[in-house]
Amino acid sequence: MGTAPAGGLDFVVQGMTCGGCASKVTSAVRGVSGVADVAVDLDGGRLSVTGDADEAAITAAVEGVGYSVVRAG
Repeated sequence: MGTAPAGGLDFVVQGMTCGGCASKVTSAVRGVSGVADVAVDLDGGRLSVTGDADEAAITAAVEGVGYSVVRAG
């Protein structure tokens, strides 16, 4: 697992069903060191992160608030 490239990292998040879910994920990921920006697409179940944060730390943050997450690819 590496750090997020300048273009960012994209993830698929399972279990987000409402705006509150998206807010929890956004807040959790913003708290990760090195995250510059976070975008959540609730309808698509996607998470995009820019900055130089570690992928494992992003995954741990999302899982820590109760959601399953995998790297989109």
